[in-house]
Amino acid sequence: MSELLLDMMNECDKDIGFMSDYDNPTRQYGCYFQQQFRHPMNKTDPNFPTIRESTWNAYLNGINRTNLQILDSATMSKLLFDQTDPTKCIGVSYEYKEEVCTAIARKEVILSAGVFDIPKLLQLSGVRPKAWLESLGIQVIANNAEVGKNFADQMAIYVTFETTEQVPALPWGADTCGWLLNSGLKPSNKNWTDVQIYCYSRFPALTLDFPIVGYDQILAYSQPPISFVTFLVFNTQPEAQGFVKIQSLSPYDRPRIDHGWHNLSEYDQNNLQYGVDFSYKPVIELQTDDNLLWPFRSCNDAKPANRPNPLFVLILYCSHKIKRKLSIIPNLKAGIRSFAYCT
Repeated sequence: MSELLLDMMNECDKDIGFMSDYDNPTRQYGCYFQQQFRHPMNKTDPNFPTIRESTWNAYLNGINRTNLQILDSATMSKLLFDQTDPTKCIGVSYEYKEEVCTAIARKEVILSAGVFDIPKLLQLSGVRPKAWLESLGIQVIANNAEVGKNFADQMAIYVTFETTEQVPALPWGADTCGWLLNSGLKPSNKNWTDVQIYCYSRFPALTLDFPIVGYDQILAYSQPPISFVTFLVFNTQPEAQGFVKIQSLSPYDRPRIDHGWHNLSEYDQNNLQYGVDFSYKPVIELQTDDNLLWPFRSCNDAKPANRPNPLFVLILYCSHKIKRKLSIIPNLKAGIRSFAYCT
């Protein structure tokens, strides 16, 4: 992290009053820096560039356990249950190198497939509301009405600002900084964050399937270079809930994903508005919209049926000093384009 960005965070912390220790047990919000596993390219030089490390290199490959077998490019098709006790999972069926294979557990089966594939695999295995399974001809193992429901996804908005000073570009996968905030909209939630803001420079996050939004090649590779920063604003505890539901018997098909964003609650709208307004605090006040460059783009994931008009990204001039200026962002209630992380 560059000294200039560190100075920006320190001034924000001093001027606005948020604590820099976001792990404080009494108030879970403030300024923060993203923690990552980093691999030094030159271990003898602490100032030499580092790259983002993987779990494979940091843990699995280093331990080299003889009792651990990892199959990559294997697709799990369903869970296997005991015929005499259908509530007991005994193994999994999977496809590997065009062959259907079976793995039987000695002790237990741990299902760790993410927020989308866990309900998908359970449903393919017969664990789901009965009406959903029978329509696809799947034998009901357990009639559980909650599998695939209560899906909460975080809406996110990018805002990008051109800066008055040259802000050093963060390399791919570099650490980011930001804020964990409390909007104060829920008195019962006063000690826990409900708004998070990431701060990026030049490049977006290097994360699997992370949408390249709020980032533009014209800006990133312009000559002469344009110095800018991008803020990603999202709500951490949305009230909107949707569902994940399989649409076929194939484990290769994507399930139907409903984010529940068709009718946002007043809290969800005001919560996002709070985060966007906060990101505009450093902005020098402008009287015109001459810096409006291009329309907002969204993630190519499942789209709600009633998608509102897009929110335009405003390229504005901002100072590295925190200044309390009037926000010129359009009110969220007038319509925004929302998107989720594509995981």
